[in-house]
Amino acid sequence: MSFLLKKWIGGLLMPLPLFLSLFLIALILLFFTRKQKIAKLLLVCSFTFIFVLSLMPVAEKMTHALERKHLPILQLDSNQAFDYILLLGSGGIADPSLPVNSQLSTVANNRFMEALRLYQSNPNATLVVSGSGFGDLKSHAQMLQELAVIMGIAVENIIRLDKSLDTDDEAKKMSEIIRGKKSVLVTSASHMDRALNLFYKYGTAPIAAPTHFRAKNRIGEIPSYYYIPSAYQLDKTRAAWHEYLGRLQSWIKRLF
Repeated sequence: MSFLLKKWIGGLLMPLPLFLSLFLIALILLFFTRKQKIAKLLLVCSFTFIFVLSLMPVAEKMTHALERKHLPILQLDSNQAFDYILLLGSGGIADPSLPVNSQLSTVANNRFMEALRLYQSNPNATLVVSGSGFGDLKSHAQMLQELAVIMGIAVENIIRLDKSLDTDDEAKKMSEIIRGKKSVLVTSASHMDRALNLFYKYGTAPIAAPTHFRAKNRIGEIPSYYYIPSAYQLDKTRAAWHEYLGRLQSWIKRLF
């Protein structure tokens, strides 16, 4: 129950539902009450925030600050000798009419490709995949395992955590497996710092292997049309916003 409540509250606090809710309240006040000034203020605020958060400079600034705290692993060699490669879950839908890579989310595929890249240089490592199904036909961990087997990883080299609900749960269960072993953690770059802090909480310290960088360092000239507000940029903001909310939740937990 607490998990569902957390998901509902977290979902409603994302930029789009939050400011659309303010927009709805403003419309109700505008058409059904005499509180015209408050209604107009809420309309301006909700529009302004959605507009600003959909701009590339704002989205990339928020995202870049999170993503570059931990550098990616660029050079791979056999001397790394990781015992475990930890792949955090990130969503998907078990649609039997699609190949498994298309069932997984874009985030999940990005994370998996990084885990596969690491595995190819550490073929003796064990891949740990996680993620509940949340009522779906298959768990997220099962879909990741299926893709791993297709890509040549032996099933006996894979550990599935089918019932892990969130990053805290993943960190707790994975820490029990990797304690005293050399491990590497694969997750989205914006999520890495919060994920590592949860592993530290449970007494383990895997090496960071961030992936799925949304805000990239641009060297050439940026086309002018990139500055048009877009849902793509708003999604970058949403990912960063989600991490800041996660940090706030962790801070509140420490208080109580």
